Amino acid sequence: MKRTQLAPGVWMNTLDAQKFNRCRISLHFQFPASRADATAHALLPLVLERGYAGCPDMTQLSRKLSRLYGADLAVDLGTNGGNRVLSISVGGIKDCYALGGEQLSEEYAAIVFGVAFEPYLVDGVFDAEAVAIEKDKLKKRLEAEINDKRLYCVRQARRRFFEDAPAGIERDGYLGEVD
Repeated sequence: MKRTQLAPGVWMNTLDAQKFNRCRISLHFQFPASRADATAHALLPLVLERGYAGCPDMTQLSRKLSRLYGADLAVDLGTNGGNRVLSISVGGIKDCYALGGEQLSEEYAAIVFGVAFEPYLVDGVFDAEAVAIEKDKLKKRLEAEINDKRLYCVRQARRRFFEDAPAGIERDGYLGEVD
């Protein structure tokens, strides 16, 4: 593993694995968890995964990923103690396996940086239709917690144990705040 500091608090980690035929480019943003913003933070990766300024439509994005030999885009929100970690990654085959000699890793990087730093905005805000669709999905996922008894019990126990501490903030936000 090679670790290079690009700027204060910004690192590039390179893991060279010759035996694999795939590569992945990922960006990870860590920030403090906030109870007031938990639901908005949960909604963010859902909206970002729909496209970016250079490829604003989900159909266009799917076609682009397919042209890159079936590359995949993932945008997730995770936890790290009292922090949230927004991860954006694209994975696909290595450049040396491209049939036409394409520079696939450059395309992967363009997608990752586009999603992270050039999201698709309409008049300076996220597309209202995309946000509405993702709000509905998030709402259904949060409502489903009640039917998953194990998940419900684990979350209730965590809520009681951590109370107002950062580790007690729900990663998926709160049903009453989705709207």
